[in-house]
Amino acid sequence: MSLTAFPELKTERLILRELAHADAPAMAAMHADHEAMRHWGAAPLDTEVAAHDFIARCRVGWQWSPPVMRWGIARQGGGPLLGSCGLFNRDMRWHRCTLGYELARGAWHQGYMREALVAVLGWAFRTQGIHRIDALIHPDNAASLRLAQYLGFRIEGRLREAAFWGDRFHDMELLGLLASELRAFPN
Repeated sequence: MSLTAFPELKTERLILRELAHADAPAMAAMHADHEAMRHWGAAPLDTEVAAHDFIARCRVGWQWSPPVMRWGIARQGGGPLLGSCGLFNRDMRWHRCTLGYELARGAWHQGYMREALVAVLGWAFRTQGIHRIDALIHPDNAASLRLAQYLGFRIEGRLREAAFWGDRFHDMELLGLLASELRAFPN
């Protein structure tokens, strides 16, 4: 399904919007916390140049076929970028895609990512013909594994040395969520 505009999503506290180049300083600062980003899955975007390059790719990716979506997560009242989340590796023949996300340390343990992902997952299942969403999560990323399982994802197995960053291979847990399994949450 092609998009005519980037889909902005709103939750009780958040706005999920297209990333803007004005987000580059906040994204670079988030990724400069290398301990917090150790499971990011690639070299961190810890300079404004790297953040701008990533944002530039995201700003055109939603127009591709199939689209690569990445939302900036911010509080509805304004303020700096809290994190981002997105859907990629989309295969419309199989009605599936992959989920990825990251959140600045200062926004942890406040339910922001849960709130954002409920909106993104619901949007994908309701409007994009998606039946299954995968997540690949590092086995040591306990908080991310808990969040995914809370949302309804099931661990389906470990992919041995399936990812490469930081000059080494990493095992990844494969999790899957079917449209019928997304937990319903009150507003």
